[in-house]
Amino acid sequence: MPTNNKDYYKILGVEKGASQDEIKSAYRKLAKLYHPDLHPNDKEAASKFKEVNEAYEVLGDPNKRANYDEYGSANPNFNDFFGGNGGGFSGGFSTEGFGGFGDIFDDLFSSFGGSNSRRRGASAVNVRGEDIVVDASLSFKEAVFGCEKTFKVNKVEKCSACSGTGAKDGREFSTCPDCHGSGQVTITQNTLFGRMTQVAPCKTCNATGRIIKTKCSECNGKGSIRNVQEIKVNIPAGINDGQVITMRGKGSASIKSGPNGDLIINISVSPHPLLVRDGINLLLELPIPFTTAYLGGDVEIPLADGSKYTLTIPPLTQPNTIFKIKNKGVKALQRDNYGDLLVTVRVEFPKDAGRKEKELMQDLVQSDNSYKKVKAYKDKMAKL
Repeated sequence: MPTNNKDYYKILGVEKGASQDEIKSAYRKLAKLYHPDLHPNDKEAASKFKEVNEAYEVLGDPNKRANYDEYGSANPNFNDFFGGNGGGFSGGFSTEGFGGFGDIFDDLFSSFGGSNSRRRGASAVNVRGEDIVVDASLSFKEAVFGCEKTFKVNKVEKCSACSGTGAKDGREFSTCPDCHGSGQVTITQNTLFGRMTQVAPCKTCNATGRIIKTKCSECNGKGSIRNVQEIKVNIPAGINDGQVITMRGKGSASIKSGPNGDLIINISVSPHPLLVRDGINLLLELPIPFTTAYLGGDVEIPLADGSKYTLTIPPLTQPNTIFKIKNKGVKALQRDNYGDLLVTVRVEFPKDAGRKEKELMQDLVQSDNSYKKVKAYKDKMAKL
């Protein structure tokens, strides 16, 4: 099996059998660690960030990952298998005398993402712009009810002075002499199966088809500039800790006329002092005195919006009783329904009691019907 020069699993720090969730989690951590915004002018960090994105682009896509696992490349072709020179065989072997055999190889090369002489008119490969990764720290209330957040991002944008061409006024360039404006060149190689012709991006013009005569003074010929920009994002109600919001096309612009990258927002939510989230439900453990459990009473409990709710505890409430308060939980993402607030009663007993309190409790025990049940249980236990 041919091998890729880079071990994408090692780059992301995961095992080869890692799940897609594990791969995604590893990517998020590393992208955050090496993000250019945290390491300005750090070439090593920028290189690591690019490498991590490259690894995730392959392993994060099940089809590309399958090709990579099988062939060592996300887009394999026969050059991977024969080292580009037919394993030492010269060009005496031809497919032309085998009837439809050449067509079979044409189809095979096409399915592997390669090219042959029949595909010389194919367009140059576009390169997607970089993703921008930011962190959003939300309060519990902001996560439950949604909010608007503003992020300052350092993003690449197409240069408006040259319309992204890199040439002065967008016109000072000439046709590339090597690819004649196509952005591609043909490469012929000898393989085990004869001479194979492939199409590759032109290195002379960086697959643009044009050579810049006079560079744009604004971007120095790059065709793009890096600016700090404020982006306002509406965080939806019901977002949870650890979730990710992906805004398609809101990342950096491509430097090769490809699509923009994405803005990736990692969500972290501060815990509530008393409420705990369970899906779209909220949980509350409510400690009450045993007297309130026995006699009943009103108790104030918190709601997610910061207000208070009066919960009525009926007399003779048993420990661990759960009260459900409808629609006081969390809004479901992208749906118009709400969870509930589930209150579990924890009955608290005194750790110490005086003589008077003990006498009162003795009178209570003798008059309590439940005491008879406890006595009957003990009698049965004694007979075992």
